Amino acid sequence: MPASESAHAQRTPWWLWPHVVSLEAPVVAVLWQAALAHAHGIRLTPLMNVGLGLACWVIYLLDRTLDTFAVNSVAELDVRHVFYHRHRRLLMLGVIPPALMVLGWMALYVIPEGVLWQAVSLALLVALYLASWSAQGSRVSRDVFISCAGLGGIMLISRMPLTSGTKFTLSLFVLVVMALSFLRQLDIRMGNVLPKEMTAALLFAMGCTTSSRFFAMPENIKEPVTECVLLTLLFACNLHGITCREAGLQEDRKHTRLVLGTMVFTLAVLGGIEMGALEHTLLGPARAALGAVVLHAVVQGLRRRFSVDAYRVLADLALIVPLPLAWL
Repeated sequence: MPASESAHAQRTPWWLWPHVVSLEAPVVAVLWQAALAHAHGIRLTPLMNVGLGLACWVIYLLDRTLDTFAVNSVAELDVRHVFYHRHRRLLMLGVIPPALMVLGWMALYVIPEGVLWQAVSLALLVALYLASWSAQGSRVSRDVFISCAGLGGIMLISRMPLTSGTKFTLSLFVLVVMALSFLRQLDIRMGNVLPKEMTAALLFAMGCTTSSRFFAMPENIKEPVTECVLLTLLFACNLHGITCREAGLQEDRKHTRLVLGTMVFTLAVLGGIEMGALEHTLLGPARAALGAVVLHAVVQGLRRRFSVDAYRVLADLALIVPLPLAWL
């Protein structure tokens, strides 16, 4: 083992290993799905939670493993990416394929058809995300991958049992993501138009709300959209805060504005519920989201007292510690 990798392995504390092996994201996703199900009065089977957790874990494995192909030296990697660099052959050949087979079996025999179609649509967007921000190699290979994923997605959307308006909206969204992905390869400044953290937060929020969106069968899209935006802003605070801490930024006005904006939006949702403009089912998730963003602000304010690794763990804990508020 190279000296740098050995040093990383020796100094990895026990409390960091769930983060190193990418278990934090599946835990957050499953717990938030459970909170949303309770808020909507839905009873999910245990395998629904297993499916979401496994899908989330596979995506994070792919994302972090693909990240390791972008560096020239192991010394450039942090603790988690050193782990993926050292085990990427095992992950790509021995872990991810069997996990995908299990997900395929669950898609065919466990998950309801309506949830399956939403999951497939989300998987296509995740493929575009990985191609744009994580997949490395030549520009030609990236463009081919993005084109195949995008065009294949549009063809699949056209065959889905959805209304014509929904098909058009999904197809337009795929085309927009494809266009931004191509432009980002030409000019890295396009990352400011569609930041990686906001894109990842949106996809994560869509995954957490898929089951509740299907089983609750809302009469209009106002509540599902509000719920998804609420979680997107919350998860974006987490991801952007971690990015800023890893970059060593002591002050970041963008992050401060993001946190304050999330607080204001959450309070507006609570106010809308109080006035009857929004359904009462959003009350529990909004309470939990407000507690989470306040706790994140506390962690952010004390960030200089923590190492980068400790900050990552505390930022993730801030997302789940307030979740009991959703049951009040």
